[in-house]
Amino acid sequence: MDPNFPQDVAERLARLEAQVAWLLQQGQAPAAQPQAEVGPQTPSLSRPVPRPVLRPAAPRKELSPVVWIAGIGASIFLFGAIFFFRWAIQQGWVGAELRFVLGLLVGGGISAFAAKLLRGEGRRLAVVLLLAGLGTLQFTFRAGAMEYHFYTAPLGLAAVALVTLLAGGLAARGGSGGTLTVALISGLVAPLVFSQGGHHEVALAAYLAVLMAATLAVPYLARVGATWHGARWTALLGVWLLLLPACAEVTQADAATLGWLLLLHLLLAGLWAWLPGREEIPGTPTVLWLVASILATTYGWLLWKRMGLSAETFALPVIAAAALNLGLVQPLRRRLGGRQADWGLLALAAGHLALAVPVALAWRWVGPLWGAFALGLAWASLKAEEGAFAEEATALRWLAAVLALLTTLRWAFHGLDGFYFRPATLAPFLNAAFAEGALASTAWWLLTRRGGTLGIISFIALEVTANVTLAVEAARSVHYFQAPQAWTYGASRAASIAMTLVWALSGAWQWMRGLGQLDAARRALMIAGYAWMGLASFKLIASDLDRADTPLRALAFLGVGGIGMAAAILAHRRRSGEAS
Repeated sequence: MDPNFPQDVAERLARLEAQVAWLLQQGQAPAAQPQAEVGPQTPSLSRPVPRPVLRPAAPRKELSPVVWIAGIGASIFLFGAIFFFRWAIQQGWVGAELRFVLGLLVGGGISAFAAKLLRGEGRRLAVVLLLAGLGTLQFTFRAGAMEYHFYTAPLGLAAVALVTLLAGGLAARGGSGGTLTVALISGLVAPLVFSQGGHHEVALAAYLAVLMAATLAVPYLARVGATWHGARWTALLGVWLLLLPACAEVTQADAATLGWLLLLHLLLAGLWAWLPGREEIPGTPTVLWLVASILATTYGWLLWKRMGLSAETFALPVIAAAALNLGLVQPLRRRLGGRQADWGLLALAAGHLALAVPVALAWRWVGPLWGAFALGLAWASLKAEEGAFAEEATALRWLAAVLALLTTLRWAFHGLDGFYFRPATLAPFLNAAFAEGALASTAWWLLTRRGGTLGIISFIALEVTANVTLAVEAARSVHYFQAPQAWTYGASRAASIAMTLVWALSGAWQWMRGLGQLDAARRALMIAGYAWMGLASFKLIASDLDRADTPLRALAFLGVGGIGMAAAILAHRRRSGEAS
């Protein structure tokens, strides 16, 4: 520095440079760092703290408004094409040949444009347009066969099958599950469109088998078919829904042939569910196989009756189905790399074995069979959840709920039909109605343990099924000891009072049990207890008093009142013990 430069100016300049350096350092420091006092201090050199890089979250795949508009437009277009052709026919403007050619050109053009979009970014739009194109082509082929008579109906069905095959090829090439679903819908609707009546059940089953086998190649070629839940469920449910009327209406001469085709469909359903030979693990395979196996057993019984075979011998194929499910345990462990399919297969095998015994005795035990299936699946869902297989557990739980509902409906419409009591054939607690109610109640009880919406529904179903079943069996028991050889319609006076006492006892027990619970369980049990005690009191006053003589009235009032007082006394003792 120049020696002639004033000393005070030099000091001021040094302080100013220090402040500027400090301000620059503070600008580079993090915002959360506390500010220091400004003064003549020497700035320290430090590296700026790097800010964390925030990656944007992956965008959710939502349906674009373009897809919605395209879907609505495609549906409107199909209806418009139908109305236009009808109007053109009425006006005589367009001949049959020209209408047929226009239909082929329009349907083919829309399908070709959809195929072009499928190779690009507009896959969802392509699926919607492909649906419109295939629908137009199918309508055109039907008109050519059924209205214009250019060719026979089987040739029209073959043309639709060829178009469906081409759509499946597009699905494999583009790796699109939606395209395969549209192709399956087209192939499944085709037999209904070209139906001419008559008995063609064997031909229909053969066509569906070819359709399933051909579309089964698509997930292997696309290498992503394990995640196509919509296509796999469409294939399974669509085919088996069409097989139902075929098995129900087949002639006795064709029943055996259709039975072998049914076995082939069960094999194809297993391949669709498990997709063996692929590296990817398929989604919900156990539930798909459970549905197919249960439907195959039910359809097999229809064919068994058509062939005129005895009902008892149907136990043999049922035992074979149970053995098949047991034999699949080890191979599917290797296929899935775990035990998530074990509980479902074991429950299915147990259900078939439970079916074999009542079938060999009497078919009226079909209700208990459904209950056994529901109970086994509910148990399997709990075991699967303990093994951390949440997806399989949820699917098994809902399937168990459906079977429990079927059992409950059969119990309600057949087991309680008219309250007929004939002790010679319906002994108390040794009849199909009680077995249906008991099995359905146990299944509902297992389903309540998970909670949630299904748990609430299951609790309500459990309350109704269990309490009514116990009350009816109590009334049946009273009637059995009163008149062991008599036919009656409805319960006797004493039997009716027995039902009232059962409901009062159930309500008191649930109310007492609810006192020892917490939160939701306490509230549910206490509400149920109040409801059943209230129902018992109402029934006692509104019905039992009019139908009973003085001794029975006294017995009814003493019983219901004694149950209420006993419940109150026991509850008071429990609370006193807890307080001390």
